[in-house]
Amino acid sequence: MVTDIDGNYSLPVPNDAKTLQFSFIAMKAQEVEIGNQTSINITMAALVTDLDEVVVVGYGTQKRANVVGAVTTVSGEKLAAIPAMNVSNAISGYLPGSVVIQQTGEPGQMTPRVLVRGRTTLGGTAGTFASNTAPLVVIDGIPGRSMDEIDPNDVESLSILKDASAAIYGAQAANGVILIKTKSGKEGKPRLNYQFYQGMMTPTLIPDVTNAAEYAEMLSEYQVYQGKARRYSDKDIELFRSGVDPWEHPNTDWYGDLIEKWTNTSRHNVTLDGGANGMKYYVSFGYKTDDAIYKASSTKYKQYNLRTKLEMPVNDWLKTGIELAGFLNDRLYPLKSADAIVGQSTRLVPTNWSFWPTKEGRYPGPDIEYGDNPVETSTFSAGVNDQKTYRLLSTFNATIDVPFVKGLSFTGSYSYDLTNYYNKAFYQPWTLYYPNWSQATRGADGFITDMPLTPTLRGLSTPENSERYDRTINQTTMFNVNYVKTIGDHNMSFFAGYEQYQSDWNYFRGYRRYYISSIIQTMNAGNARDQHLEGNASIYARKSVIGRATYDYKGKYLAEVVFRADGSLKFPEDNRWGYFPGILVGWRASEENFWKENLSFANYFKLRASFGMMGMDPGNAFQFMNTYNLSTGMTFGTSGAIGTAVGPPIIANPAITWETQTTYNVGFDSKFMNDLFHLNTEFFYNRREDILATKDASVPNFTGLSLPQENIGIVDNKGFEVDGGIHKAITTDLFLNLSANFSYNKNEIVFMDEPVKAVPWQQLTGHPYGALLLYDAIGIFKDQAQVDATPRVTGARPGDVIFRDVSGDGQITGDDRILLDEIDYPTTFYGVNLEATWKDFTLSVLVQGQGEMYKRTQYDNRRGEAGNYYQWQYDNRWTPTNTETNIARAYNRDDLYWSPDVRLSTYWFDNTAYMRLKSVVLNYSIPTKYYSKAGIAKANVFLSGNNIALLYSATKKFDPESNGPGVYPLMKTFAIGANITF
Repeated sequence: MVTDIDGNYSLPVPNDAKTLQFSFIAMKAQEVEIGNQTSINITMAALVTDLDEVVVVGYGTQKRANVVGAVTTVSGEKLAAIPAMNVSNAISGYLPGSVVIQQTGEPGQMTPRVLVRGRTTLGGTAGTFASNTAPLVVIDGIPGRSMDEIDPNDVESLSILKDASAAIYGAQAANGVILIKTKSGKEGKPRLNYQFYQGMMTPTLIPDVTNAAEYAEMLSEYQVYQGKARRYSDKDIELFRSGVDPWEHPNTDWYGDLIEKWTNTSRHNVTLDGGANGMKYYVSFGYKTDDAIYKASSTKYKQYNLRTKLEMPVNDWLKTGIELAGFLNDRLYPLKSADAIVGQSTRLVPTNWSFWPTKEGRYPGPDIEYGDNPVETSTFSAGVNDQKTYRLLSTFNATIDVPFVKGLSFTGSYSYDLTNYYNKAFYQPWTLYYPNWSQATRGADGFITDMPLTPTLRGLSTPENSERYDRTINQTTMFNVNYVKTIGDHNMSFFAGYEQYQSDWNYFRGYRRYYISSIIQTMNAGNARDQHLEGNASIYARKSVIGRATYDYKGKYLAEVVFRADGSLKFPEDNRWGYFPGILVGWRASEENFWKENLSFANYFKLRASFGMMGMDPGNAFQFMNTYNLSTGMTFGTSGAIGTAVGPPIIANPAITWETQTTYNVGFDSKFMNDLFHLNTEFFYNRREDILATKDASVPNFTGLSLPQENIGIVDNKGFEVDGGIHKAITTDLFLNLSANFSYNKNEIVFMDEPVKAVPWQQLTGHPYGALLLYDAIGIFKDQAQVDATPRVTGARPGDVIFRDVSGDGQITGDDRILLDEIDYPTTFYGVNLEATWKDFTLSVLVQGQGEMYKRTQYDNRRGEAGNYYQWQYDNRWTPTNTETNIARAYNRDDLYWSPDVRLSTYWFDNTAYMRLKSVVLNYSIPTKYYSKAGIAKANVFLSGNNIALLYSATKKFDPESNGPGVYPLMKTFAIGANITF
């Protein structure tokens, strides 16, 4: 039945009826439990489709139906449900066009490498967090803020601008733009929300190394093969294997003695929002902590964050606002870095002692060198590296809605962001225990049962202290004008703005040593001898003029023009400004009559195209003028005083200017069969020109000359993205949403002033950035006959690595090296997301993966006599009785021609393509009847997991997403949590 004009209704209800369902065209259907009620009143809510969803774009918002740029979004609600370490990790696999690589799981260092449509520039080390490849992050309209500290519960939405839509950010937009809008208060009575999760973390994959018997066996093979004396006899190997003589023949599991199987993580967030009469407020407090996997419980990371938003209308035409956010990041680390500690645990030989097998307690054994014993250096006994970051972000804004011109408004804002970083690293010698073999007590079987140990200070010779203070102040001032006008079916909007950005940074560091005690750790308690002081500062400023105009006719024909002019402090006055236009057009063909009459199965189709120019201003400031280095040293003469000297000039480049990128994009958005399916695609091509690079070809290294960087490099980048899905209500209680996205892009160096190589296949030009020059390993010599019949390096023997004779001259020389591509980042990245809702349960499953990318499997050149072997080097290795294999024979350090630091080859690189069960979240919304009387408006509980399992990995040697086997492992997380709103 239908209500009357006033909304009144009456209807008979059967005795066994339990619920009433209310529905109406363009309204959300609602179900209400009848219970003992005789009068039921509800308010219908409008049914908003995703085409009505408001999408955050540069300096504003647009309805999704009207967006003509390549913009992808994800809601804050989805991000908050994932037990990822930060927002950056949480977006992995959700947004086509983005590549997220989490390279370490160390607490406080879990910021992943994020790329938008790959790399389109030179510079920076391949595979690292090079700032010249990172996208611009804009939070609440302020550029340059970090998304790694922001609490996911404070995020309302996250958008990525990938094409000419990013041109409105001009000077900083060439690597893409990530826009984050944080939550604001909503009018109504105060709402208090509390969300938490408590989780457990464990390594995703631990690299396997050989045990003591395997190590001794493999080292013996090498020594016999090379005609050297054996370190271990067959009897020693058997004693290592049996474990009956732990004093003289230990079998140490360094990794197992270093790490726990599980460690803890937790997140807590409390928000309060509300408002009345136009005034709205939002307050949020968050706390998170991650513990390290070390048994020593040393490394810890804690973050406290506070965010407030207050919107205050002064009258009908003037609104003001204040936004404040504060962060405290507290990191505690031991003396050694995480990669050094973990890397040493994979390298130290299992025939040495991590702890002595005493009955009295756990005494750390001797080091192999430099005091390195990771079970001890992972503790705080050698000192503490205390790092604290204090960040205050503030924004003040005002908006005037001109009362006598409808649609016209002016906005002004000023932000002041202050970051203070303080680092105190106080280190001291640590104690390891050394044996007194001559005083050992032996049992009847001749094995040692006890032995006195001598504590010995190792590592540093004296306590030392280093303190550093950094301060960064970023200021952004904006003045904007917006005008929105509708004339009949013609909808127009205009935006113009002025922006000024300034950044000031300085740091000071002091160092002293020779402390007579570790009790007093102030700087003045150290000896002034060998003290060190240093400091530095930098400035940066940019001015910008911004414009945008949008137009649509009946929501059918869409157009957008953006423009930005940027002036950078890094360039000379007569070449300071760069100009970055963009044009975007769209056509909602599904709104045409011919489409509705003939192609109605495709109920939504929008074709889009864009062209734009963006820029970057990398490098140091003032390269356009001659500068001088300052140095301090002893002066010669009678005084012998220490003085400051001005060094030789650094040659200027007065023509230095912007890197410019031209981007082309064509795509379409579509829905089929009344939104049952959707399919979106993008095809793009980018060319980055005027890239800063040195003239390596013009000035060879042997001249000793150093020329300034010049705008000479050119890089092309092209690819495509596909995003599709099915959305189906199976029953009234069950709804399924299955979506998938796939991205492909590959760059190519067009020009970089590269010296001409002796052979054409070694030219970097024409290859992706980061390609490495390597010998091509194609197998293992099985016997002497194959060695004799194959082009080889002098001295090659059975069991050695075969290098391909690329030049075909019958010899293996430097000319036979090839370029291995896909070193910097994977060219393909994808995600598959399943969401299933059944009654009050929601299950979300994300599978994420990447395509071909190569990483080194061995970074340490001390394997052999000075280091353990990986298990993959032991299993199925070449021996005189196992000749059909792809694993080389036992080796030692750099003794063989194919060792990684002698002739680096593809033998030491693995393809790290993978598919991972990235996250699973099961949420249960508790029915209101269980808690409504307690004043609770909404409550749900959830179970979640992140980095759960590798479904496929091209390498089994380490987690393919990490930086390699010798780094702090990535972590899988399992958590339980709740979200309660009062």
